[in-house]
Amino acid sequence: MNEAFLGRAGWALGLVVALGSLASLASLALVSGCQGAESDAHASEPPLLEADTAVRLGDVQAGPVSRPIRGTGVVRLKSEADLSFKVGGVIAALYVEEGALVRKGQVLASLDPTEVDAALRQAKEGTTKADRDLERVSKLTASGALPTANLEDAQTAAALSHAALTAAQFNAQRSHIVAPDDGRIDRRMAENGEIAAPGRPIFHLSGRSRGAVVKVGLTDRDVLRVKEGDRAHVVCDARPEAPLDGVVSQIATVASPSSGTFDVEIRLAAPPAGMLSGLTAKVVIPHDEDAVAVVPVSALTLGKGNLASVFTVVDGHAKKVDVTIAFLLDDRAALSNAALPRGSRVVSGGAAELADGMRVRVVQ
Repeated sequence: MNEAFLGRAGWALGLVVALGSLASLASLALVSGCQGAESDAHASEPPLLEADTAVRLGDVQAGPVSRPIRGTGVVRLKSEADLSFKVGGVIAALYVEEGALVRKGQVLASLDPTEVDAALRQAKEGTTKADRDLERVSKLTASGALPTANLEDAQTAAALSHAALTAAQFNAQRSHIVAPDDGRIDRRMAENGEIAAPGRPIFHLSGRSRGAVVKVGLTDRDVLRVKEGDRAHVVCDARPEAPLDGVVSQIATVASPSSGTFDVEIRLAAPPAGMLSGLTAKVVIPHDEDAVAVVPVSALTLGKGNLASVFTVVDGHAKKVDVTIAFLLDDRAALSNAALPRGSRVVSGGAAELADGMRVRVVQ
């Protein structure tokens, strides 16, 4: 009896286990079916709308735009000159020192007169003899004692002697160095007793009568934007508190071989007293250039060379506008070609994230 009972109990337990397994399989199938249905439901739903992109707008300014030309140069007195003797000789006297103020016509140095005076006396004696010979030959020719050719030779000799006398007188005058202008002696390059060769610089004079200039070197692009008569502002590094007015007075037509830049001369309108040659100065030449429009640099996107794009906002959507860049100036870009009406605005913040037609939201 016990064995029969145990047999029936085991059979019942196996049945329960089998039923439990079937229930578990059914539960798993139900879960899988629900998940599949949920996935199908999600797949059939429409996609979510794209969120608006926040952007900031910047103003579009109209041209022309100020684009000044800047350079650094050196102040020079316009009538600077190296002074020398016309003829060579022994320096007898130097009458001024470096830094001396001199007046026009003042004698600055002299050569020993022995040699030039001897040459002058020789020329005078030669002229006297030539004139005497001409007078005698003229009388003999008039009486028929000499042919006309002798008279012509005597006339030529007299003319040559007078020319030699003129040259000797000129050299005697140039045996002194005379100041050609009011100014200051910047350098003295000789001493008493030295032998000076003709043309050797003895003094360097900075004259005052023709005023002061600033010479700056400009690149080829900048020099083409400058013309004679343009106004300029000059600030000496030693006197930044006292700016000076000037005007472009000369533009080089050939570039400097050493630097490749073009020298531009700015004449100072009223140089102050005591202006020294060699001071460094900064020069600003105001200049306006035409531009279709001026936009913030941050508004430019998709740039390649001088071609780029900007975005405007139309009915809450971004609209791409192709533009051509003329030049950049600080944080602005001047455009030479752009379909941007006056008073319009462009996206200046967030432009890099936009595409044509995207929904946007303007923020402050």
